[in-house]
Amino acid sequence: MFDFSSLNIVKNTNDFFIGIRKSKLEDNFEFCLPNGFDNFPEGDFEAVRNLFFKMYRTFRKFERDNLGNTRFNINKPDYQQEQDQTTLSSGGVKMQTEEGDVCVLYSKIRMIERVMEAYDELAINSIQKKVKRSEDIEYSQIHKYLDRAIYLKDNSNNDVIYVEAMDLPRSTVRYESTDIVNLYCYILDEIIEQLDSDVPDNIKARTQDIRFLAQGFKEDYLTSNQSIFAKDAFEETISILKEALDKIDKNTLYKDADYWGLYEAIETFLYGELNPEQGDGKFWGVYGFSLIWEDMCNTYFFKKHRDEICYADTDISLKGYQNLEREGKEKNRVGNCKANGGSLYWNQWVYCTSLTNSNKLGKIQDKLEWDELLCIEFDLNHRQFVYSHSRYNQSEKRVRSKVLRRFIRPDLILETQPEKVENNFQESKSIKIIDYKDLPLKFYINKKLSQKSAKKYRDDIIKQLTYEYILQQKCEVSASEFFIPYYYDIVPSNPLGELETGLNLQGIKIFRENFSLIQNFYLEDNL
Repeated sequence: MFDFSSLNIVKNTNDFFIGIRKSKLEDNFEFCLPNGFDNFPEGDFEAVRNLFFKMYRTFRKFERDNLGNTRFNINKPDYQQEQDQTTLSSGGVKMQTEEGDVCVLYSKIRMIERVMEAYDELAINSIQKKVKRSEDIEYSQIHKYLDRAIYLKDNSNNDVIYVEAMDLPRSTVRYESTDIVNLYCYILDEIIEQLDSDVPDNIKARTQDIRFLAQGFKEDYLTSNQSIFAKDAFEETISILKEALDKIDKNTLYKDADYWGLYEAIETFLYGELNPEQGDGKFWGVYGFSLIWEDMCNTYFFKKHRDEICYADTDISLKGYQNLEREGKEKNRVGNCKANGGSLYWNQWVYCTSLTNSNKLGKIQDKLEWDELLCIEFDLNHRQFVYSHSRYNQSEKRVRSKVLRRFIRPDLILETQPEKVENNFQESKSIKIIDYKDLPLKFYINKKLSQKSAKKYRDDIIKQLTYEYILQQKCEVSASEFFIPYYYDIVPSNPLGELETGLNLQGIKIFRENFSLIQNFYLEDNL
């Protein structure tokens, strides 16, 4: 396991990678942080450790939620493992949206995965209790040992027998077998704690038993201050665990498959690192964090402001959510309306509430058909257009079945709270348009952008202004904002974040969204 204090912290990478990888300049690892983390404390061991495990959980959740459904086009290489698990090879899993946004995800770290995959309650019980000869006597079983008994002569009682030993379940030599179980459970318990119990169900159901066995190892080998993931005790603790594993292995005579399963998991954790030759890939992390950022933001709004959502271009999965429009495993997805995608290949769902067609005051009610509000078409057929003689135009005779369509959608439309006008609250059809941007603040402040960045800057503003113009035909737009990730070293007065004052992009405001808060909501199970 790598030492968090030895990681080089990298902010604002040029290749938009987030995660851990081998440094190109030095012989160590670098931890590339998300956009907006300029205030992140680089020398803080606990902050680095906590962020790593939260990002680890975030990547795994995104993979679990989005593999095995039609939300993304998923590229599954030949070397990918079965059952929709991210490959341990260097290729990862590539997800692509209808709009062409790409996310290449490497969500697993072999050192941690091997420990969790090795957990087998039956195997642990098998190692703990082997049938061995015991000097203990189980009187309920004594009738099975009459043929081995020694009959004693006693003047007062002629039916005395002596049973020397019984074949009863017992620990196979405590130092050898139970210690490897305790060592394994200690490592597993430390991982469970750092992952905040976000582990597979078979492990979660036995956390108390695992902690009990882990405590046995800690009492025999470690002090109360020693821990695998503690700042001042990491190296010493890992060294003790390595020494304990070596002694256990040398003193264990009988080694079956159960033993080797635990031994190899422990060895991989203690001696492993991100290594392409061992199947971890060149790095752990993600290229294209924007798709994950969108899911994180949408999860927050559906958990905290669901009643205010008019429209959301998402189909996230929420535990405990009941969608009457879906069946089976998809009932916990929020999408309740099939989106027009312009292609039969895509099967995209969006979340739609309702919007009144009239301009009368009142709450939003009728369905907001966003796909019908804005559609870009490209007709492949030749046609003739004569401005001065409309009767020669061929537009009415075109076959529109081959028309290519692109439907652009905002990420989120919220109904805003009614404003107070002359001491009276007046409800109007006022909405806020939000688009999530995985970009640093300096992208919008910097006046000297590269040609590629300048194009994205221009395109983003044009799209947002287009959303605003179209929606203004139906209702009043109170605000239009870009939500960008931001790390706050001190929680702001509004826990969600703050507007960047003094920055106005043709009426579009930049909102610095609290990354830590959004991530915590994303990782919570409850609605």
